[in-house]
Amino acid sequence: MKKSDIALWEYDDVMSQQRVFEHSYGKVKIRVYGGLNEIGGNCVVVEDEDKKIVFDNGIRFSVLRRLYGGRIEPLGPLELRSVGAIPPLEALQGASAIYISHLHLDHTGLLGSITPEVGIKIPSTRVLENTLMSWYRKPGSWLAYVPPDYTAKIEEATSGKEDENRVIALPVSHSCFPAYSFLYVGSDATIFYSGDLRLEPLINISHRLDEVMRSVGVDKVDLALIEGTNFSADHTPATTSTFRDYISLMLREYELVSVSIDPLDLEAFMAILDLSLLMGRNLVIGSERLLWVIEEVEKIMPEALDKIYVSEELEIPTPLLLRNISLANEVFKNPKSYVVAIEPVGLLQIFRKLKIIGETPDLTGSAVVLMDPEPRESIKEVEEGALRIWLKTFGIQALRLRLSGHYLPHQFRNIIETIKPKEIIPIHTEEASLMIKLFQRFK
Repeated sequence: MKKSDIALWEYDDVMSQQRVFEHSYGKVKIRVYGGLNEIGGNCVVVEDEDKKIVFDNGIRFSVLRRLYGGRIEPLGPLELRSVGAIPPLEALQGASAIYISHLHLDHTGLLGSITPEVGIKIPSTRVLENTLMSWYRKPGSWLAYVPPDYTAKIEEATSGKEDENRVIALPVSHSCFPAYSFLYVGSDATIFYSGDLRLEPLINISHRLDEVMRSVGVDKVDLALIEGTNFSADHTPATTSTFRDYISLMLREYELVSVSIDPLDLEAFMAILDLSLLMGRNLVIGSERLLWVIEEVEKIMPEALDKIYVSEELEIPTPLLLRNISLANEVFKNPKSYVVAIEPVGLLQIFRKLKIIGETPDLTGSAVVLMDPEPRESIKEVEEGALRIWLKTFGIQALRLRLSGHYLPHQFRNIIETIKPKEIIPIHTEEASLMIKLFQRFK
């Protein structure tokens, strides 16, 4: 297929075997099994002479939404492969390694379904163990295949230098920590794979793409597979500066402020922690899935640990470094002193239980900040309309803030100027045609 046909590419009917987009640059062959003209489901195969590597192993949420819901759940990897929701076995067979850019499911996929002979390179074994491996080990569910099998060969990707497969992992900013873009230094072509990235980190724990490219001594590539998530957005996401300004305003003007955060977004957590401390507030963790960040906070900002608490209402063992605090008996009675990082439904459950026993807190003047989940195509567990109605009964405003883990469309030019590709393949976007036209103009 010609490069100009990328924008016209469509997958076969969702119930049949998915098609493959193929492209060659010199001796290097590219096959895209997922992520073309859709958000998520990335799977890119690179073949070069006798070498084969794979970038990402994602779940196509576009397929999941069409075929499953409620009590209709996937039967497992075999069915998901048969309907094209996860990459076919042919994509993985014979590969030296699969490189996972970050741990969102539309890129990680079902690691437990990968055959043991294929090595899996991930951003962080520690974060994998503390998040996906503990969240999804539920027998009887198809999600039990998210963690890798105990026989799998798991290694961390080599950051900033070329590995045995001629791949360089480039640490970047995203709403999942840590996250990588990748360079493949081929026999006659250098390939850039973006994964998912934003150009402006929320806080100084991640890297800018231009800085990373300079650090590895690469100033141009031959072919770039570049994500374009926000070209499909129907509203403008917050920038790093507007995000910090907005949260600062909330902390000044409202009583209790609760924030829903993607549980893998360490940057957002650290930014909110930083702003909370500047405003003289303590931060309370009210979601069990956020507890993994404490190990990271200890390394990045250890002086902040005595300002972080864990909600007693979670009813789980508290990490050794932290103290418990009761939302009902302490936080709700001194709302101006705290910020709560919690899933909104979890907060609502506490309010409803207090109402039943006649101890309804008056939190008029408080707010819950709802931040869109990442990836955008993931299945929402919260019925937002019902949530807003419940929160109003307690005097709480629900406010939406679209904080994206992806670069903004006007920053596309910066990426092109940074990596200087001769050709591009847009992925993780519904606007490939627009991206190609912009690339031709910028080039």
